[in-house]
Amino acid sequence: MSEQSLHHMVESRQQLPIVAEERTYKRFLSVWSRRVRFADGREIDWDVAGHNTHVPTFATVFPFNTKTVRMLLGAPKTVRVIIEYAQGPNVMTYSLTAGGFDPNKHKDILETAQHELSEEARLHNGVWIRLIPDDHDGIPELKWCRNKFVPFLVLDADDDLTPRERDAEENIQVVDLSLDDLQQHILRGLVMLPAVQTTLMATDWLKRNGHL
Repeated sequence: MSEQSLHHMVESRQQLPIVAEERTYKRFLSVWSRRVRFADGREIDWDVAGHNTHVPTFATVFPFNTKTVRMLLGAPKTVRVIIEYAQGPNVMTYSLTAGGFDPNKHKDILETAQHELSEEARLHNGVWIRLIPDDHDGIPELKWCRNKFVPFLVLDADDDLTPRERDAEENIQVVDLSLDDLQQHILRGLVMLPAVQTTLMATDWLKRNGHL
């Protein structure tokens, strides 16, 4: 297969044929046994984990403050970061606002992001930018996971004085960091991967649009 064909396979996001699939475990997460056929004819069995929900599964939000008044006071432009408990590694970690799409609660993935921003970051309103095209069904969370997410940038959100209630199991604190401080946390391996991807895309947009 040519290099051009390989690039086309990635960019088209076309899925490989699924020969068989069975869900073998279900709780908060599910696990599926999936057999896939490769282009060369091989059929391989895989374990695939994730949420048994609609795709895209969740949204992430990069809340960036560009207001000039803060710069006049000598404060750097900041991003609202959350510090939360991550049950897999069993540690507190840096992340961005993120939350799952629920068709019983949200009309679309943007409303998911807006609700989560209020719940987790205690912010609302602002100017919203979707960081992937409308026809993109989401960025894969991990290689072996079926979950996909849509990253958003929100500019100059306001403090939410009546925020939405957090889930009972969540352990979250919020901090406002400069981009330099956030980058240092990323380089030290202290930031969750969807937040790293979202930060990369948001800072690229900010640079291209004259905010950095």
